[in-house]
Amino acid sequence: MKLRKQSDLLSRETQWKSKPLEQMSGRDWRLMRYEFDISYKGDNTENPLRAWGEEKLLLPQLGSILRSLRYHDPTPIQRAAIPIALRHRDLVGIAETGSGKTLAYLIPVLSYLLNIDEEYMKREHLQEANLNKTLALILAPTRELALQITKEAGKFCKVLGYTVATIIGGHKYEETINLLRDGVHIVVATPGRLIDSLERGLISLDKCYYLTMDEADKMIDMGFEKPLLQILQFMPDSQKLNTTMDGRILHVTKRTTLMFTATISPAIEKITKNYLIDPAYVFVGAANSLVDNIDQQFEYLKDSPSDKQLLDEARFTKLVDILKLERRKPDFSVIIFASFKRVVEHLAEELSDKGFGEVATIHGSRSQEAREKAIQTFREKKASILIATDVAARGIDIPHVSMVVNYQMVNKFEEYIHRVGRTGRAGKEGKSYTFLDANDKDLFPELRKFLWNGGQRIPQWLERLPLSAR
Repeated sequence: MKLRKQSDLLSRETQWKSKPLEQMSGRDWRLMRYEFDISYKGDNTENPLRAWGEEKLLLPQLGSILRSLRYHDPTPIQRAAIPIALRHRDLVGIAETGSGKTLAYLIPVLSYLLNIDEEYMKREHLQEANLNKTLALILAPTRELALQITKEAGKFCKVLGYTVATIIGGHKYEETINLLRDGVHIVVATPGRLIDSLERGLISLDKCYYLTMDEADKMIDMGFEKPLLQILQFMPDSQKLNTTMDGRILHVTKRTTLMFTATISPAIEKITKNYLIDPAYVFVGAANSLVDNIDQQFEYLKDSPSDKQLLDEARFTKLVDILKLERRKPDFSVIIFASFKRVVEHLAEELSDKGFGEVATIHGSRSQEAREKAIQTFREKKASILIATDVAARGIDIPHVSMVVNYQMVNKFEEYIHRVGRTGRAGKEGKSYTFLDANDKDLFPELRKFLWNGGQRIPQWLERLPLSAR
């Protein structure tokens, strides 16, 4: 587990938790940021949120829904991002997976909608010419993540009377038309399908001045940089707010863009520089790190024979042993990642034969309906094992995953972080088990550095590797 922070520093003065807000000193705010591992970059950032009820810009309707959904305390990224975003400041949030990013941008999006002119929302927005004009847009890299965001947004929209539509691949265009028939307030979309829908005239961004990009780094990695730039061109710029009635109706003076990412790449910096206005940067935890409640374990198959078949047999035998041990726990719920769909299907068949019950699978060759059904089966615990390729590495947000197994290691180390981040969600303890062999040696230096920086135990075989292999 991660090394403890300097608890003696915090123990000197933790009274900020019980102090009235107006009595908080600069030192109190520094201690709070230290405790939640929050840092900022940019001018005029806001102090983090101590409690939902203390944010004066958080409307009562949202506070009531948060209480009914039992969102008791904000997570660190919510504490850091929400006060900034509620003030219509462009924002770049850098945080690990499973940190509560979705709510960190949904609250500002919903607050924006609640502040729009009431007469416009009741009348003009529902006129036929405006039915397909969304007021807010949320972009996600995968269909699975888009559906998860829609589900979370739906909990609030149902109470507030807003409609949220999902525009993703795998759904027919007729379905999109039906979704927009009664008007739409929020669209959650993947970039490729949204571009198609925009070009077909199914959806319009003419009234959309609020954009959120979730897992922006993943969208770039998946080749969506060009579609992202195209989408930004479809949106009106801030100048239109000041030259038309839009500014008076929407009660804002500029377009707002929120971007959430696990890493900052040159492509992300380029988009930020060209399209965000004086953004605030919020960092929660170290970049490219995992939360400290995930126990990362490794199996290095260094003594396995060079024959591939025997190597695969050794790997599978060890996997079965691990799963049998994990199955003794009442919360047994495991995601196994493999690099190829044929391996996914083979493992599912073999594990089912070994008595592990129904095994759900998800990979790129399965239909959208089949993938959604597999995820739902796993979410409802009808299957205790889900085997997936990296199509599901981001986008699955299931809090009860007790273990992640990397049956085959990734090609890019960043994907290791995203895979393992599927466990240890919502503050729960998690475990990962990763199989490695000589074919993965190019990743060993990054792995060792990553474990060292995170205060994790470094396996002896990795510690003893010659410098050339590190």
